[in-house]
Amino acid sequence: MEKFSVHIYTFILPLFVANVIHMLIVKGKIFSVAAKPLSIALFGAGKTYRAFLVMPLICGLNTLLFRSLILHKPNHYWSFSIGVVLGLAYLIGEFPNSFVKRKLGIPSGQHSLKYKYLQNIIDKSDSLLAACGVYFFIAPITFRMIIWLFAVSFMIHVIFSWLLVQIKVKKSF
Repeated sequence: MEKFSVHIYTFILPLFVANVIHMLIVKGKIFSVAAKPLSIALFGAGKTYRAFLVMPLICGLNTLLFRSLILHKPNHYWSFSIGVVLGLAYLIGEFPNSFVKRKLGIPSGQHSLKYKYLQNIIDKSDSLLAACGVYFFIAPITFRMIIWLFAVSFMIHVIFSWLLVQIKVKKSF
């Protein structure tokens, strides 16, 4: 088993940097031709084809960059591939929550008024749970370490979401 720092540069940083870059792309209306919703009825307007083009690619490049330059682990194919897979898992992990919200009549990008705090926890953890689940099966990591990775990622996600709202990159927490 590798040190936790390896997982920071293979999992946490590539995903969060890709997510922030994706948000900036959305905010800047870049690649807007691909900003078509996958299914408004099932997942809302926020789940677009653009995300599936941008997130996995950026996450793959980030993983390759961090593992090569910082960790000096030059397995380029594995590094890029794991980043792409994690980027896809992160996006797919949002589908069940979005689907349930649409079925409950909660508009895209909104929260339930009745269960606001629970909804916030689910919104911040759904994609991370999916990515952690995939990572557990494809990376040399123990169950205990994946729990730590999820907990640290969740806390960073909450802090970054709050900061991005404060600097007006995101609309809501």
